[in-house]
Amino acid sequence: MRFKFVHAADLHLDTPFRGIPADSSLLSTFQQATFRAFARVVDLCLRERVTFLVLAGDLFDAKDRSVRARLALRRELDRLHVAGIQTFIVHGNHDPLSGDTGALGLPGSVKVFGADWEEAEVRREGRLLCRVQGISYPEVEVRENLSARFRRTAPDFTVGLLHANLGGVEGHADYAPCTVEDLGARGLDYWALGHVHTRAEYPLASGAVAVYPGNPQGRHVNEPGERGCVLVEVEEGRTRRRFVPVDRVRWHRLEVPLVGLGSLDGLVAAVTEQVDASCAQELDGHAVRLTLTERGPLHRELSRPEALQQLETDLREQLSRRHPPVLLESVRDASRPELDLQTVRLAGGFTGTLLAEADALAADPEALETVWTEDAELRSLRQRLLRLGVDALEKPRPEWVEQAGLRVVEQLHEEDET
Repeated sequence: MRFKFVHAADLHLDTPFRGIPADSSLLSTFQQATFRAFARVVDLCLRERVTFLVLAGDLFDAKDRSVRARLALRRELDRLHVAGIQTFIVHGNHDPLSGDTGALGLPGSVKVFGADWEEAEVRREGRLLCRVQGISYPEVEVRENLSARFRRTAPDFTVGLLHANLGGVEGHADYAPCTVEDLGARGLDYWALGHVHTRAEYPLASGAVAVYPGNPQGRHVNEPGERGCVLVEVEEGRTRRRFVPVDRVRWHRLEVPLVGLGSLDGLVAAVTEQVDASCAQELDGHAVRLTLTERGPLHRELSRPEALQQLETDLREQLSRRHPPVLLESVRDASRPELDLQTVRLAGGFTGTLLAEADALAADPEALETVWTEDAELRSLRQRLLRLGVDALEKPRPEWVEQAGLRVVEQLHEEDET
């Protein structure tokens, strides 16, 4: 028997999008993003004529669900109800059952799993199609391995709906912790997981799979790239899965090296080129954290008081006028001052002597050959490299010695800077 369903999780409806300036022209665009992303999840369900939708927890961003978020959820689930598409929901740590006031009812086609394990049947034209099992968080913190409560009850295709931290993923609270072995031991066919916002799949025994779809809408710069849900097609007990992006604003982390940039105009052009390459997708908007890296002459200019802040303000205004608009979250300076090798040479001392020796060896192949073959430490290094298959170093190369000297000098300067 063949059928399709959509797996989504971590909607975080009405997330506040912290870090966006209150006076930003894009603030409203971002505040609507979680609602519009969920609407696109529902659009996918209708377009693909799926049998049901599963939502694996954290539908709301806060335990005290906003009225706006609850009304938006109800509107979208009504659209599915009218189309005859069922919805199965578990609640997670952001929206535990204890936060539900009961002030808003849901359509009859929606099944919300309670704090005890339950199983529901999915039927089509009176025939049993599959089973969906689930359990919700009663409170914010759940430290129990909830997967242990699941069990296969019949040969029908069975979905386990669970909000959990599989394998102790870092950056996420260790709620309902479980392992791949735990899930495999329960004998289910598909684990629809939520809680971890990064898309991932874990193959289990007998062809089963555990899936994190990630969140449908990135909420901050640490959730970059496309976000969405998973369309699952089931046939003869096997699944085919396709990730479908639904996000309406997208976060990016971009780096612009200062190497070779001698003017502010050149820097702005380099930023524009990066943004053109990364933010071309036709969405409601994009958000960027820009980091300046490496050594360059502009480092000194940008180190002046308020220079970086002024650059950020100017870039933010320019990028907000693009289509689609781009929100500049911040500009970070991780660049370093340009290394003036001639000044280092003239200053003498250890680093000056080191550069002079490297220059001399690079200019005198015979002296370089002597050092390479007679110096015990270098000979030992050469032999180890040759055993590893680094044949290019069998003969000393002047440019290699020169670059090695420059790298040592650069490292010494970095230590001085810190």
